[in-house]
Amino acid sequence: MHDLFRWRLVALGLVTCTLVSCRSTSSTIAVIPRTCGTLLWEPMHAGAVTSARSNTLHVYWNAPPQDNDIQKQIGFMQLALNRHYRGVIVAPDETLAFRTPIRHLLGQHVPVVIVDDDLEIPSNPQLAYVLNDEVAGGQIAARRVALKLDGRGSVAILGINLHLRSMQTRALSFERTLTTEFPNIHVVFRGFGGTNLSYEQQTAESVLRMEPRVGAIVALSALSTRGVYYAKIELGIGPEVPIIGFDQDILPPIRAGEIDSVIMQQTYQIGLASMQIMTRLLRRENPPAKTFIAPVLLTSQTLDSPVFHEQRSYVTFRWDEQ
Repeated sequence: MHDLFRWRLVALGLVTCTLVSCRSTSSTIAVIPRTCGTLLWEPMHAGAVTSARSNTLHVYWNAPPQDNDIQKQIGFMQLALNRHYRGVIVAPDETLAFRTPIRHLLGQHVPVVIVDDDLEIPSNPQLAYVLNDEVAGGQIAARRVALKLDGRGSVAILGINLHLRSMQTRALSFERTLTTEFPNIHVVFRGFGGTNLSYEQQTAESVLRMEPRVGAIVALSALSTRGVYYAKIELGIGPEVPIIGFDQDILPPIRAGEIDSVIMQQTYQIGLASMQIMTRLLRRENPPAKTFIAPVLLTSQTLDSPVFHEQRSYVTFRWDEQ
């Protein structure tokens, strides 16, 4: 009799643990950026957590330690599915590679918010997009180039990524703006982005050795921006060839003018908006299909602006010491 009573208590305990587990995972949203530990993506974590807390949700935050690890990103998405998380917010590392995994989540009735890339999967009651405004970013870059070149000269574009639709939009917007607004500035070189810094630096060195030398370089990613910066140091080239980069996380060269400027995503705002959109998906409130967040131009004069202070203040380590 005592044994029977004891086993009933064990069974009741198992049921209780299962119910508690279900409740805890059902309030969790997986947030999966392209990588973590950078000035670009850590503020997204803070934005998502801020919004989640106000909606009694929890955040599972994880990402590969470096860009271009598609399988690990997809693995985190599968983990979220296995743990029965209520939703997934993800910044895909490639456009085509993520269409099938996203459709799989939707097929399992898991709401998804896609960040920073348009996969061209139509929005629906379970799917929405929060996107960096790449058209605006390309326009900002083109106008900065025109300012540095006084409206006339040559420019090279590095870091073109054919695997991300957002990056293609960024490059296309830059060139269209030059053609429309600054017809006397010509693109003389287009370089595809690589997956490692040494490739980016070698490409940049080849461009900087071109004769006649290009007037400016636009680097479309953080990796290509860093590659151009290191190439200029290696070749001893100063600010006479300005670098207009994207999403860079090294601050001292910007402050010193060694990197002229960087167009950076407001990922804190993106994280905030993504969780707000996710909350509306969970409530079946039909949020906007696509929400666009405008990027900001960082120069040595604007590094201490309130907008950038918000972005930087949510990173737990000091970037100025790099």
